[in-house]
Order: sequence, then C-alpha cells, then structure tokens
Amino acid sequence: MFDSWESTVAVVVAVLIAYGVVLWLGTVVWVYRDIRSRTQDGWTQAVSVLLVVIFNLPGLFLYLVLRPQETLNDTYERRLEAEALMRDMPEPHAACPTCKRSVGQDYLVCPNCSTALREACSNCSRPLELNWSTCPFCASDGPKGKAKRGAESAPPSLSASKSEPPRAAAPPPRAAPMKNASSTAAKSPESAVESLWRRIVG
Repeated sequence: MFDSWESTVAVVVAVLIAYGVVLWLGTVVWVYRDIRSRTQDGWTQAVSVLLVVIFNLPGLFLYLVLRPQETLNDTYERRLEAEALMRDMPEPHAACPTCKRSVGQDYLVCPNCSTALREACSNCSRPLELNWSTCPFCASDGPKGKAKRGAESAPPSLSASKSEPPRAAAPPPRAAPMKNASSTAAKSPESAVESLWRRIVG
C-alpha cells in the first residue's frame, strides 16, 4: 500500500484534509447552536455563523470574544431571582406630603399634621386615593369622579346669575300734577257768582 513516499504523503494529506473538513463542520455547527442559545436575533446568528464559515479558527476566536456573555436561560433565571428578591423585600412606607413623616397605607389623614391623604368610599368605606375617579373595590365613584360629576350637573342658570350683577329696580311712576284741576275747581265758583250777579242787576 505504501510502496513509495508519494503514496504515503497522499494518504497523510487526505487524512489531514478530512480532519480539517470535519473540524470545520463541527466548529460551524457548534457556533450555530451556541449563538442560538444566546440570542434570538436572526441577523446576529447569521453573522456569527458566516464569520466561522469564512475564517474558520480565526473566526472562531473572534466569535468567542464578541458573543453575548449570558445565554437566554441564564438571563431568564437571573430575572426570576430578581423578581423573587423584590417580592421578599418589605414594602416601603408612604410619607405624608406635608410633614414627610411615615403614614400607613390605609390612613385617611396624617396623624401628625391632619393633612388629608385619602377619602373613604361612600359605598364600601375603603380608603381611596384623592386622584382616583372610581373605587377599584366596588366600582362606585371616587373622589375625583364625584367632583367631576358635581361640576357637570351644576345648572348653567345659577352660574349665569352669579356672574351678572343685580339690576336696580325701576323708579315708580310720578303722580300727575294737580294744578289744572285745582285751577278749574277755583274758577268754577267765581263764574257761578258772576252769572248770579248779572241776573240780579239786569
């Protein structure tokens, strides 16, 4: 089989070529599976595979430097741990906007400065925030919803009467002068006396 050195060299070269092809294919498959476990971006996956297909081992080294540090499973587990830690942490206490002291979540007024913090629901008596339009417990009107409906239901005539100043009452009509009547009443006896005197003289 190995009669000459040429045949030996040919066999060695064929084995090396086969080894290189297998190594190249194995590297491409490994990079494809690895990048799929680290990102769901199709463009990033294609660039990573082409980098190894074209440059082989140098491309593999470059891919190992540039690939994402965490896999998708690692990222998901880290998020779950963060959410678990957030659930285990105690809830922060609310503070009064006026005196900045700690108040309870169900306080209606601040016990230190008497600032209104919430308003009790008119239906279920649960504490409601002042900027809520609807009660989330019984679906009734909240503080903001009541104020809005009250403003809409106000009659427009009331607001118009408030804006216009009251008008002054008209003066009563003046009585007619009695001068002519009194003059005629004064003249009538004189004319009667003159007529009577003329009859006596005549």
